[in-house]
Amino acid sequence: MVTTLFGHDIAQTLSGLANSGGFSVGGFEIYTVTGSIPDIKTSSYRLRIDGNVEHPLLLSYEELRALPQHEVSFTFTCVTGWTVPNTHWRGVRLADLLDRVKPRTGVNALEFSSADGVYTDSLGLNEARSSDVLLAMDLDNKPISADHGAPVRLLVPSMYGYKSVKWLNRISLVSQQTPGYWEQRGYPVNATIS
Repeated sequence: MVTTLFGHDIAQTLSGLANSGGFSVGGFEIYTVTGSIPDIKTSSYRLRIDGNVEHPLLLSYEELRALPQHEVSFTFTCVTGWTVPNTHWRGVRLADLLDRVKPRTGVNALEFSSADGVYTDSLGLNEARSSDVLLAMDLDNKPISADHGAPVRLLVPSMYGYKSVKWLNRISLVSQQTPGYWEQRGYPVNATIS
């Protein structure tokens, strides 16, 4: 794990940044980079999947719910040092949606955007195809709350929480991976938990 960047302790620096405006819910530290939590109604929710694909999609919450649902359980881990053991999530495998949109030749990455209008992150195409990467809609057998990114959030169990974009409203398939919001501020692009 990378612990220093440009001579600074990453965990200490990023903890100070992330903890400005954070609060706790059920063991999770809830962060928002805008200072507010979007209130997104499931009836008006739409997820756009576009970019360099053969079949762009615009999916409603109900359409996502109607797709095959998968479950993963793991310890949710934040780069700032806190964890929540035995979290149980359910949602749509991102790999299944990638099969539907059919990435074109030259696609190597996905960019994820939050409905907060500010937060972004990215994954390499192979990372995104991992069978445990979900568009999560349930946590512990209940629909996720707005604090946890409702109605839909990205969930990447093998990586630190900042890769799991909350309030997900767009996925764009692109030629190369670009640093996300926190990565532009010092987080490592490779967020795999060691």
